[in-house]
Amino acid sequence: MNFRLRFLGYTFTQSLGDQARALDQPIMLKVLKLDDRALPPTVANAGEDLGFDIYALEDTPLPPHTPVRVRTGIAVHFEKPDAPQEKFGLLVRDRSSMASKGVFATGGVIDAGYRGELLVLLSAYAPASAEGHSYLIKAGDKIAQLIPVPVLTGGGVSVVASLSASARGEGGFGSTGK
Repeated sequence: MNFRLRFLGYTFTQSLGDQARALDQPIMLKVLKLDDRALPPTVANAGEDLGFDIYALEDTPLPPHTPVRVRTGIAVHFEKPDAPQEKFGLLVRDRSSMASKGVFATGGVIDAGYRGELLVLLSAYAPASAEGHSYLIKAGDKIAQLIPVPVLTGGGVSVVASLSASARGEGGFGSTGK
């Protein structure tokens, strides 16, 4: 069984059990499976969804109010096919369905040069069950989203005497209204 996927102007095809193959261009999100049980990231509505869904590798109980590293079994690298010199990092963000259950992704910045296993830091904010955990992540559950972002730190840092004026100025917390 085959299916086709259009994403950011590129067409991909996948056969069950086969690696994804690009028909028109190279794949932008490169995925290395570090474990045979790992599921590659997916996107439900290519060209509309902001992020790629990522999956838990194994069952992982989340105790109340304690961050837990949840394994994915994959390493990833995001690349723009027509400009591989441009670097992209990835933000790991909550899925709304998980957040509505009190499960949040935190600490989710994946630098462009990182090539190790993608671990998702999840915290549950719900009372403990009889088993002692707030929430049980099961192998294959969608646990977070990966959002590609361009790396803009190449210019370095410059200490200056002043910053340019803006309409907001120094107004901080709550300065734009309730």
